Amino acid sequence: MKQIAPHIYVEHGYHGVTVGCIVTDSGVICIDSPTLPAHARAWRAQIAKHTDRPICFVVLTDGQRDRIASLQYLGGVVVAHKAALETIKNYGDTVRQQVDDSLPNSSDADDWRITLPQITFTDKLVLYKDAPIVIQRVGGATEGSVWVHLPQQGVLFMGDLLAFRAHPATSEGDLATWLDLLNKVGDKSFAAKTLVPGRGGPCNKAALEPMADYLRAMRARVQSLLRLRRPRAETALLVREFLARYPVSENEREFAERRIKAGLDHIYDMLKSKK
Repeated sequence: MKQIAPHIYVEHGYHGVTVGCIVTDSGVICIDSPTLPAHARAWRAQIAKHTDRPICFVVLTDGQRDRIASLQYLGGVVVAHKAALETIKNYGDTVRQQVDDSLPNSSDADDWRITLPQITFTDKLVLYKDAPIVIQRVGGATEGSVWVHLPQQGVLFMGDLLAFRAHPATSEGDLATWLDLLNKVGDKSFAAKTLVPGRGGPCNKAALEPMADYLRAMRARVQSLLRLRRPRAETALLVREFLARYPVSENEREFAERRIKAGLDHIYDMLKSKK
Protein backbone atom coordinates (compact mmCIF):
# COMPACT_ATOMS: atom_id res chain seq x y z
CA MET A 1 0.00 0.00 0.00
CA LYS A 2 1.53 3.29 -1.12
CA GLN A 3 0.55 6.77 -0.02
CA ILE A 4 0.60 9.05 -3.06
CA ALA A 5 -0.82 12.20 -1.43
CA PRO A 6 -2.26 13.13 1.97
CA HIS A 7 -5.08 10.66 2.75
CA ILE A 8 -4.80 8.96 -0.68
CA TYR A 9 -3.49 5.40 -0.94
CA VAL A 10 -2.93 2.95 -3.81
CA GLU A 11 -2.24 -0.78 -4.08
CA HIS A 12 -1.34 -2.48 -7.37
CA GLY A 13 -0.35 -5.97 -6.30
CA TYR A 14 -3.80 -7.52 -6.49
CA HIS A 15 -4.00 -9.85 -9.50
CA GLY A 16 -3.12 -7.10 -11.95
CA VAL A 17 -5.83 -4.62 -10.94
CA THR A 18 -4.84 -1.34 -9.29
CA VAL A 19 -7.08 -0.06 -6.51
CA GLY A 20 -7.04 3.08 -4.42
CA CYS A 21 -8.77 4.80 -1.56
CA ILE A 22 -9.37 8.34 -0.34
CA VAL A 23 -9.81 8.86 3.40
CA THR A 24 -12.26 11.68 4.12
CA ASP A 25 -13.78 13.00 7.35
CA SER A 26 -17.02 11.14 6.64
CA GLY A 27 -15.49 7.83 5.55
CA VAL A 28 -13.37 6.04 2.95
CA ILE A 29 -13.98 6.26 -0.78
CA CYS A 30 -12.55 3.23 -2.59
CA ILE A 31 -11.65 3.38 -6.26
CA ASP A 32 -12.35 -0.04 -7.77
CA SER A 33 -12.12 -3.39 -6.02
CA PRO A 34 -9.52 -6.18 -6.14
CA THR A 35 -10.47 -9.16 -8.26
CA LEU A 36 -10.31 -11.96 -5.69
CA PRO A 37 -12.20 -12.06 -2.36
CA ALA A 38 -8.98 -12.78 -0.45
CA HIS A 39 -7.44 -9.65 -1.97
CA ALA A 40 -10.52 -7.57 -1.13
CA ARG A 41 -10.28 -8.69 2.49
CA ALA A 42 -6.56 -7.88 2.51
CA TRP A 43 -7.27 -4.45 1.03
CA ARG A 44 -9.84 -3.73 3.73
CA ALA A 45 -7.31 -4.74 6.36
CA GLN A 46 -4.72 -2.44 4.80
CA ILE A 47 -7.16 0.47 4.86
CA ALA A 48 -8.02 -0.25 8.51
CA LYS A 49 -4.38 0.27 9.45
CA HIS A 50 -4.67 3.90 8.36
CA THR A 51 -8.17 4.82 9.53
CA ASP A 52 -11.03 3.50 11.64
CA ARG A 53 -13.58 5.21 9.40
CA PRO A 54 -15.90 2.94 7.39
CA ILE A 55 -15.88 2.44 3.65
CA CYS A 56 -18.76 4.63 2.50
CA PHE A 57 -18.41 4.46 -1.31
CA VAL A 58 -16.77 2.24 -3.92
CA VAL A 59 -16.40 4.00 -7.27
CA LEU A 60 -16.11 1.73 -10.30
CA THR A 61 -14.03 3.09 -13.16
CA ASP A 62 -15.89 0.66 -15.47
CA GLY A 63 -18.06 -2.44 -15.32
CA GLN A 64 -15.45 -5.03 -16.31
CA ARG A 65 -15.70 -8.44 -14.67
CA ASP A 66 -12.43 -8.17 -12.75
CA ARG A 67 -13.62 -4.95 -11.08
CA ILE A 68 -16.88 -6.34 -9.71
CA ALA A 69 -16.05 -9.88 -8.62
CA SER A 70 -15.24 -8.91 -5.01
CA LEU A 71 -17.38 -5.84 -4.43
CA GLN A 72 -19.44 -7.56 -1.76
CA TYR A 73 -16.36 -7.97 0.44
CA LEU A 74 -15.61 -4.25 0.59
CA GLY A 75 -18.98 -2.85 1.62
CA GLY A 76 -20.09 0.70 0.99
CA VAL A 77 -22.40 2.16 -1.64
CA VAL A 78 -21.27 1.34 -5.19
CA VAL A 79 -21.08 4.26 -7.64
CA ALA A 80 -20.73 3.82 -11.41
CA HIS A 81 -21.72 5.31 -14.74
CA LYS A 82 -25.14 4.15 -15.92
CA ALA A 83 -23.56 2.32 -18.89
CA ALA A 84 -21.41 0.32 -16.47
CA LEU A 85 -24.56 -0.61 -14.57
CA GLU A 86 -26.13 -1.91 -17.78
CA THR A 87 -22.99 -3.93 -18.53
CA ILE A 88 -23.08 -5.53 -15.09
CA LYS A 89 -26.83 -6.21 -15.26
CA ASN A 90 -26.35 -8.03 -18.56
CA TYR A 91 -23.73 -10.44 -17.27
CA GLY A 92 -25.13 -13.90 -17.86
CA ASP A 93 -24.33 -17.42 -16.84
CA THR A 94 -21.05 -17.50 -18.78
CA VAL A 95 -19.59 -14.61 -16.79
CA ARG A 96 -20.92 -16.07 -13.54
CA GLN A 97 -19.19 -19.34 -14.35
CA GLN A 98 -15.95 -17.55 -15.25
CA VAL A 99 -15.97 -15.79 -11.89
CA ASP A 100 -16.78 -19.02 -10.04
CA ASP A 101 -13.89 -20.75 -11.81
CA SER A 102 -11.49 -17.95 -10.84
CA LEU A 103 -12.27 -18.22 -7.11
CA PRO A 104 -9.79 -20.60 -5.46
CA ASN A 105 -11.84 -20.92 -2.26
CA SER A 106 -15.00 -23.01 -2.66
CA SER A 107 -16.79 -21.12 0.13
CA ASP A 108 -16.19 -17.86 -1.75
CA ALA A 109 -17.69 -19.43 -4.87
CA ASP A 110 -20.76 -20.49 -2.88
CA ASP A 111 -21.23 -17.00 -1.39
CA TRP A 112 -20.39 -14.96 -4.48
CA ARG A 113 -23.01 -12.74 -6.06
CA ILE A 114 -23.09 -9.85 -8.50
CA THR A 115 -23.30 -6.53 -6.66
CA LEU A 116 -25.05 -3.82 -8.68
CA PRO A 117 -24.18 -0.12 -8.37
CA GLN A 118 -26.64 1.75 -6.18
CA ILE A 119 -25.75 5.24 -7.46
CA THR A 120 -25.35 5.98 -11.16
CA PHE A 121 -24.86 9.13 -13.18
CA THR A 122 -24.64 10.19 -16.83
CA ASP A 123 -21.96 12.89 -17.02
CA LYS A 124 -20.31 14.02 -13.80
CA LEU A 125 -20.64 13.54 -10.06
CA VAL A 126 -18.78 15.82 -7.64
CA LEU A 127 -18.24 14.88 -4.01
CA TYR A 128 -17.18 17.49 -1.44
CA LYS A 129 -17.16 21.10 -2.61
CA ASP A 130 -14.20 22.28 -0.52
CA ALA A 131 -11.79 19.60 -1.78
CA PRO A 132 -13.67 18.21 -4.78
CA ILE A 133 -13.54 14.60 -5.92
CA VAL A 134 -14.73 14.71 -9.51
CA ILE A 135 -16.09 11.47 -10.96
CA GLN A 136 -16.54 12.03 -14.69
CA ARG A 137 -17.70 9.86 -17.53
CA VAL A 138 -15.02 9.90 -20.22
CA GLY A 139 -15.51 6.75 -22.31
CA GLY A 140 -12.58 5.64 -24.41
CA ALA A 141 -11.71 2.27 -22.89
CA THR A 142 -15.38 1.29 -22.47
CA GLU A 143 -18.66 3.11 -22.90
CA GLY A 144 -19.02 3.42 -19.13
CA SER A 145 -15.42 4.36 -18.29
CA VAL A 146 -14.97 7.13 -15.75
CA TRP A 147 -11.99 8.78 -14.15
CA VAL A 148 -11.72 10.17 -10.63
CA HIS A 149 -9.96 13.52 -10.45
CA LEU A 150 -8.75 15.30 -7.33
CA PRO A 151 -7.57 18.59 -8.87
CA GLN A 152 -6.37 20.18 -5.62
CA GLN A 153 -4.15 17.19 -4.85
CA GLY A 154 -3.10 16.75 -8.49
CA VAL A 155 -4.19 13.09 -8.55
CA LEU A 156 -6.10 11.35 -11.36
CA PHE A 157 -7.40 7.78 -11.15
CA MET A 158 -7.64 6.80 -14.82
CA GLY A 159 -8.95 3.23 -14.72
CA ASP A 160 -8.28 1.26 -17.89
CA LEU A 161 -7.57 4.42 -19.87
CA LEU A 162 -4.00 3.94 -18.66
CA ALA A 163 -1.98 0.76 -18.21
CA PHE A 164 1.54 1.40 -16.92
CA ARG A 165 4.08 -1.13 -18.16
CA ALA A 166 1.19 -3.51 -18.76
CA HIS A 167 -1.02 -4.59 -21.65
CA PRO A 168 -4.17 -2.46 -21.92
CA ALA A 169 -7.64 -3.95 -22.19
CA THR A 170 -8.81 -2.72 -25.60
CA SER A 171 -11.64 -5.14 -26.43
CA GLU A 172 -14.30 -2.42 -26.02
CA GLY A 173 -12.21 0.63 -26.84
CA ASP A 174 -13.04 3.68 -28.93
CA LEU A 175 -9.48 4.50 -29.97
CA ALA A 176 -10.14 7.99 -31.28
CA THR A 177 -11.77 9.08 -28.01
CA TRP A 178 -9.15 7.22 -26.00
CA LEU A 179 -6.23 8.94 -27.72
CA ASP A 180 -7.91 12.33 -27.33
CA LEU A 181 -8.24 11.72 -23.59
CA LEU A 182 -4.59 10.77 -23.22
CA ASN A 183 -3.66 13.95 -25.06
CA LYS A 184 -5.95 15.99 -22.80
CA VAL A 185 -4.37 14.64 -19.62
CA GLY A 186 -0.91 15.17 -21.06
CA ASP A 187 -1.50 18.88 -21.58
CA LYS A 188 0.42 20.94 -19.02
CA SER A 189 -2.80 22.78 -18.11
CA PHE A 190 -4.46 19.60 -16.86
CA ALA A 191 -4.25 19.54 -13.05
CA ALA A 192 -2.70 16.14 -12.42
CA LYS A 193 0.87 15.24 -11.47
CA THR A 194 0.21 11.72 -10.18
CA LEU A 195 -1.67 9.30 -12.41
CA VAL A 196 -3.12 6.07 -11.08
CA PRO A 197 -3.58 3.55 -13.90
CA GLY A 198 -6.09 0.73 -13.92
CA ARG A 199 -3.18 -1.68 -14.18
CA GLY A 200 0.32 -0.97 -12.91
CA GLY A 201 1.72 1.35 -10.28
CA PRO A 202 1.27 5.11 -9.86
CA CYS A 203 3.14 7.15 -12.45
CA ASN A 204 3.38 10.59 -13.99
CA LYS A 205 2.47 12.04 -17.37
CA ALA A 206 5.52 10.47 -19.00
CA ALA A 207 3.53 7.19 -19.01
CA LEU A 208 0.91 8.62 -21.36
CA GLU A 209 2.96 8.53 -24.56
CA PRO A 210 3.91 4.82 -24.34
CA MET A 211 0.23 4.08 -23.80
CA ALA A 212 -0.79 6.19 -26.79
CA ASP A 213 1.95 4.57 -28.90
CA TYR A 214 0.62 1.10 -28.03
CA LEU A 215 -2.89 2.08 -29.17
CA ARG A 216 -1.67 3.75 -32.36
CA ALA A 217 0.46 0.71 -33.18
CA MET A 218 -2.51 -1.65 -32.74
CA ARG A 219 -4.60 0.51 -35.04
CA ALA A 220 -1.84 0.75 -37.66
CA ARG A 221 -1.12 -2.98 -37.70
CA VAL A 222 -4.81 -3.85 -38.05
CA GLN A 223 -5.20 -1.25 -40.80
CA SER A 224 -2.41 -2.99 -42.69
CA LEU A 225 -4.34 -6.26 -42.55
CA LEU A 226 -7.46 -4.57 -43.86
CA ARG A 227 -5.58 -2.89 -46.71
CA LEU A 228 -4.35 -6.33 -47.77
CA ARG A 229 -7.88 -7.72 -47.35
CA ARG A 230 -6.67 -10.27 -44.85
CA PRO A 231 -9.24 -12.11 -42.68
CA ARG A 232 -9.87 -11.27 -39.04
CA ALA A 233 -8.27 -14.53 -37.93
CA GLU A 234 -4.87 -13.14 -38.97
CA THR A 235 -4.88 -10.72 -36.05
CA ALA A 236 -3.47 -13.74 -34.20
CA LEU A 237 -0.23 -13.20 -36.15
CA LEU A 238 0.19 -9.83 -34.42
CA VAL A 239 -0.19 -11.03 -30.83
CA ARG A 240 3.47 -11.96 -30.32
CA GLU A 241 4.58 -8.54 -31.54
CA PHE A 242 2.53 -6.77 -28.87
CA LEU A 243 3.28 -9.30 -26.16
CA ALA A 244 6.96 -8.46 -26.59
CA ARG A 245 6.30 -4.87 -25.51
CA TYR A 246 5.60 -5.97 -21.94
CA PRO A 247 6.87 -9.51 -21.33
CA VAL A 248 4.89 -11.45 -18.74
CA SER A 249 5.52 -14.55 -16.66
CA GLU A 250 4.66 -17.95 -18.06
CA ASN A 251 1.67 -18.14 -15.73
CA GLU A 252 0.29 -14.88 -17.13
CA ARG A 253 1.13 -15.48 -20.76
CA GLU A 254 -2.11 -17.13 -21.88
CA PHE A 255 -4.24 -14.43 -20.24
CA ALA A 256 -2.14 -11.64 -21.80
CA GLU A 257 -2.35 -13.26 -25.24
CA ARG A 258 -6.14 -13.52 -24.97
CA ARG A 259 -6.36 -9.87 -23.92
CA ILE A 260 -4.23 -8.70 -26.85
CA LYS A 261 -6.10 -10.88 -29.36
CA ALA A 262 -9.50 -9.67 -28.13
CA GLY A 263 -8.35 -6.07 -28.52
CA LEU A 264 -7.01 -6.61 -32.02
CA ASP A 265 -10.23 -8.37 -33.07
CA HIS A 266 -12.31 -5.48 -31.73
CA ILE A 267 -10.20 -2.92 -33.57
CA TYR A 268 -10.45 -5.00 -36.76
CA ASP A 269 -14.26 -5.04 -36.49
CA MET A 270 -14.46 -1.31 -35.75
CA LEU A 271 -12.21 -0.30 -38.63
CA LYS A 272 -13.88 -2.68 -41.07
CA SER A 273 -17.32 -1.31 -40.18
CA LYS A 274 -16.17 2.19 -41.18
CA LYS A 275 -15.06 1.15 -44.65
